[in-house]
Amino acid sequence: MSAPRDSQGTPPGTTRRRGRPAGRTVADGVIADREILLEAAEGLIRENGPSVSLEAIATRAGVTKPTLYRELGDKDALVNALAERLAVRMATAVTALVGQASVPFEGLRNLVSGYLDFAARERHLYLFITAGGARDDRVQQALLLADGAARQFAEPIADYRSRRNADASVATVWSYGLLGALHFVTLWWLKDEAVDIELVIDQITSLLWSGMRLED
Repeated sequence: MSAPRDSQGTPPGTTRRRGRPAGRTVADGVIADREILLEAAEGLIRENGPSVSLEAIATRAGVTKPTLYRELGDKDALVNALAERLAVRMATAVTALVGQASVPFEGLRNLVSGYLDFAARERHLYLFITAGGARDDRVQQALLLADGAARQFAEPIADYRSRRNADASVATVWSYGLLGALHFVTLWWLKDEAVDIELVIDQITSLLWSGMRLED
């Protein structure tokens, strides 16, 4: 006959640690909130740079490394998850800036400045995502930030072309080309900031505008 237990399944006289469900321990699987883990990872990367380890992230989040692996996966999975979050925030911020422009050239410059400014603010996260994974598929890693943003940027490009009776089918290729240029310029600039950011913004905007404008 089994020993009596209370309503939570705990035998009488057993002391259970506060704040943890009955019968659950770190070893057998505390349920960790995915968003809290990702926020902990972002916070640590912002503070300590893109070389942080999974062990350090687990410590910051207050969980064991096995718990971190179970909830998020390996380092590549973490990079993927952080890339999705960063891409949404970046595209949202940049799209809002583009929407404030009154003429197309201003919109393009706002896009360029918004991208560079955002990457500068999130320097360590940007570098962690673009170089922090262990995957062999570097093409896929390079596209982590680009895919989500390209879809959002393609829409205003297509609209701009359509309203001028120009071929709107170029929008996807142009948006990836634009992001490719911005990405590598950003990586170069983040490396040592040898050139004033406003000058970089002006120069890359002029380059992109010369290819995208309709006027001669």
